[in-house]
Amino acid sequence: MKNETRSRLFRVFVTVFALLLFCSPLVFLVGSFLWTKPVYRHTFYGELDDKYDALYSAEGEKIVVVGGSSVAFGYDSQTLSDLFGRPVVNFGLYAALGTKLMLDLSEDAIGEGDVVLLAPELDAQTLSLYFNGAATLRAIDEKPAMLAGIRRENYPSLFGSLWSVAGEKLRYLKNGAPDPASVYNSRNFNAAGDLVYPRETNAMDGYYDPTTPIIPDESTVSPDFLDYLNAYIDRVEKRGAKVYFAFCPMNAMALTARDENGEEIPLALDALKTEVGETTLTVTGVSLDATAVSRCEAFEAFLAQNLHCALLGRMTDFVYPPNYFFDTNFHLNDTGVEWHTRGIGNLLYRAETGTDETPLPRMARLPDLTVPLGDMETVYSVGDLRYRLTYSETFSVVGLSDAGEGRETVVLPPSITVYDAKLDRELTRPVASISSEAFSGATRLQRVVIGDESRMGLIGTRAFAGSSVSELYLFCPVRDFTAGKDMLGGARAGFKIRVGSAVYSDYAADYSWGEISSDVLVRTDKTFSDFTDLVD
Repeated sequence: MKNETRSRLFRVFVTVFALLLFCSPLVFLVGSFLWTKPVYRHTFYGELDDKYDALYSAEGEKIVVVGGSSVAFGYDSQTLSDLFGRPVVNFGLYAALGTKLMLDLSEDAIGEGDVVLLAPELDAQTLSLYFNGAATLRAIDEKPAMLAGIRRENYPSLFGSLWSVAGEKLRYLKNGAPDPASVYNSRNFNAAGDLVYPRETNAMDGYYDPTTPIIPDESTVSPDFLDYLNAYIDRVEKRGAKVYFAFCPMNAMALTARDENGEEIPLALDALKTEVGETTLTVTGVSLDATAVSRCEAFEAFLAQNLHCALLGRMTDFVYPPNYFFDTNFHLNDTGVEWHTRGIGNLLYRAETGTDETPLPRMARLPDLTVPLGDMETVYSVGDLRYRLTYSETFSVVGLSDAGEGRETVVLPPSITVYDAKLDRELTRPVASISSEAFSGATRLQRVVIGDESRMGLIGTRAFAGSSVSELYLFCPVRDFTAGKDMLGGARAGFKIRVGSAVYSDYAADYSWGEISSDVLVRTDKTFSDFTDLVD
């Protein structure tokens, strides 16, 4: 009996010891995240706690705009506040956080007399129950109390991301917190939550991002998200709030048409009203054909029939020409913000007052956009690569040349010079993008290097799919440089993006690059000078 008791006690001791041994890393991880100094304060994530505080401290009846980054980039809250005589809170931040999180965090702040504008981007990710544990942990770093607003179904994602984010945070505590020198810094928001960083022009190569097409089809909306959104609408309206669906701003060039194979292809110039000269093309506005308009109307009708709230305006009212955008198909520049805000303000005023008044005069449109008509059909072989000219007079890499097929490493030049037969002159232009599937089929190439003087703006969808490339080296500043959606789709297992130490923190905290796994986006001590002997 005594031996049996001892045996039982021993088993209990071993079990407790094992539990402590197992739990201690978890306790360490939780402690290293929650009880260490915040490090994400000046990243884009770091704005969430200020938006949360502004929402919950707003007094009286208020207007709340809920969505993603198109809300942050798209509204002048003071204009709306002056029109309606009540506080306006811009509660949109980052598609990486997911629309669900913004709904969950905002719900308890909505009360009687409030007006809520639901304005997610028209994208499959933001119109789903997508939740990113790592992004959320970074965003609540400054205010862990926001955990109380996160639904329990998202706890596994949070805990699953804790290891990598806690490790990332410890590295920042050792090496210095990120402080991006670009638009994506929390210092660039005002008290209402609007992004006020000066942005006058369209910074996208080709004036739109082909890796984030805007597909006007009900398949873009997941059914479970629609149910979740309607349940949110029902609950806040039961408290006496009023909810509207507000369309996000959409770059006309990114709107898609379905081809004969069922593929969604961006309309690009076909979505625009243009005047063609001998050597230039002038964009004077948006001109959607009957098929595009019909698709927009059908999608709009789907939303109207299935949402438990009214829509503000027509979808086509919010399809804007490219010169109103900044660095994505949903992010407006300064003039675009004023145009969009006044349009939404007038629609909301009419809906709330039951009148036909439009108290906010629409601004004069931006000057026409003039595009030089160089030879955009010819593929030029220069050195190790092949290129095609784009609308914005830059070159895009479209593949390897015959010489490049034998290389293990290629270095992208900052610019190239070609003879343009159409213009009958030489053109020297920056190399500013890598096209979708550009390196597909490469069998010898191991690494691609982008130098510190590059003006690279975009790496396209599946750029390395089906290729032998295993490393991408980046030494150029991240400003205006976008990692295209599904950029790494189809890349070989173990693919690494090695970023120079001088710019690594900016990449890690950037809007698009920061969402790449820390196992893929890694710091390198190499410098561009280690590769300059490969430059022709």
